[in-house]
Amino acid sequence: MTALESVFEKKYLTKTNIWSFAVSGFGQNLIIGFVNSYILFFYTDVFLLGAGPASLLMIISRIWDAVDDPVMGTLVDKTRTKWGKMRPYIIFTALPLAVSTASLFLIIPGLGQNGKIAYAYVTYILWGIIYTLSDVPFWGLASAMTPNPKERIAFISNARLLHSIGGALPMVIGPLFVGLLGNRRGYTAAGVAIAVFGSALFTLAFFGTEERSKTTDKAPTLRECLGFLKINKPLQCVVGANVLGFMRSVPLVAGMYIATYVLGEQTLRVFGRNIVLGGAALNTALIAGWAVTGYLGMLLTPKICARLNYRQIYYISGITGIAVSLLLLAVPKNIYTVFFAMLLVGLPSGVTANINYSMIADSVDYVEWKTGRRSEGVTVSFQTLMNKAMTALQSALVSLSLVIFQFKPPVEKAGELVVQAQNKLTMTGFIMMMTVIPAAGWLLSMIPMRYYDFIGARHVEAHKAILRRREEAAGKDGGAT
Repeated sequence: MTALESVFEKKYLTKTNIWSFAVSGFGQNLIIGFVNSYILFFYTDVFLLGAGPASLLMIISRIWDAVDDPVMGTLVDKTRTKWGKMRPYIIFTALPLAVSTASLFLIIPGLGQNGKIAYAYVTYILWGIIYTLSDVPFWGLASAMTPNPKERIAFISNARLLHSIGGALPMVIGPLFVGLLGNRRGYTAAGVAIAVFGSALFTLAFFGTEERSKTTDKAPTLRECLGFLKINKPLQCVVGANVLGFMRSVPLVAGMYIATYVLGEQTLRVFGRNIVLGGAALNTALIAGWAVTGYLGMLLTPKICARLNYRQIYYISGITGIAVSLLLLAVPKNIYTVFFAMLLVGLPSGVTANINYSMIADSVDYVEWKTGRRSEGVTVSFQTLMNKAMTALQSALVSLSLVIFQFKPPVEKAGELVVQAQNKLTMTGFIMMMTVIPAAGWLLSMIPMRYYDFIGARHVEAHKAILRRREEAAGKDGGAT
């Protein structure tokens, strides 16, 4: 076995590296999971911001993200410090991330409607900027920590499992705080607790990781960074598939509305006792169904990738998602049928979510293969832009649907929030969010993957060429000293 071939078998990551990246991502996903799951419902049903202003906020903030994500990516690629080019951003953004996250769920008395709108817009957009400053460098580490693509797939898949647990855990934490403290104090207390704890864990990405795939080239210019994106076909396919397929996860974003207004209170017979589940608890149960098989899919990802390429996995997942969504459309909507549908769709969701990160990490290698230069920062910035664009489009679609389908928000009576009955048009809109809309998302996500060809022999040969080039460069450097 030559030195070149041995790189595909050599293990670079230590246990500290692996666990630090996994646990830090767990903390980060506690934050993004809580914000993504509850911010829209908090704005419309607790903060009483209104569906219209909330929808516009989602759109404006994502337009801004379209600018600040690539800018952050080029900034990372131009950074050169003794700690690397990504880790410094993680340690310096931890505290601002905690403060900005907590501020999202504060209820300031006496603001008035215009004051509420101003406060929500300023805090949410500021949070988005700070999150970008931390997220782009964090995911750049996934590519830089090991040059071995085989090790990278297993490492990212296992880390994503813990990350996803962090993202789903707010589904349990939220209802617990709300059940103990009520809607208003509950969301605020949960937001502060998750902000502090999640940001503290996130710092482990600085203290416990290493950047191994380093470049000694001078920092690329902004024009060069954008040029890398033009030739990065794998990245274009992945981003396109996920942005076009954003509707796949609309049932998760609309979960609180579906649980509260479609399912209502449900009485379940468990061990001879009647248990009454309300909106938050029902939403947690539905998310749990999706999470169980989603985690299974993440665990199985390395084995699935050993048998199928990324494009085949996307096709199979898409067909499964379409079938499940349309099946739910044809059956009565109750806790059992909706839970079963979430259980079925969780597996393809978990697998595709996992391979997205490996595919984007591979796209960094693709650019190095084509140009001889690495661009983790600008490449991963499009990963974070992709994730935030999906989230924003989901939230915007749900909030716009609330307006179009004439959703009636709760009203305040004697200091209490009272849920209003919804009309037939509104209920039809909620059912579409559970069935037709996600089916369309799965279908659209399959289209760009037709052009994804960084697989099979081409993928192997590219990595061999990269490693050969690095060996030659190392030999020249050694001969010069």
